[in-house]
Amino acid sequence: MENIFQKNQSVFLKEKKNTIQKSIKKKNKSARKHSLESIVQEYESKQKSFNPDKPSPNKFIKNLEIRMRMYYKDLYK
Repeated sequence: MENIFQKNQSVFLKEKKNTIQKSIKKKNKSARKHSLESIVQEYESKQKSFNPDKPSPNKFIKNLEIRMRMYYKDLYK
């Protein structure tokens, strides 16, 4: 008797799992499409404001220089 119950329960769980997976796939497809559209939209808006003749700011190096100055300033007090 338990064996039949366990089989029925496992079949039910498999069916439930399959339906959940299908609904997740549908949601993922729409979410991916929406995120892709937003990325393309952002890229297009930034592409219009990009000027290749203008040098890019090197924020990492500037921050590194500031940190090094502070370090050496504290070191040689």
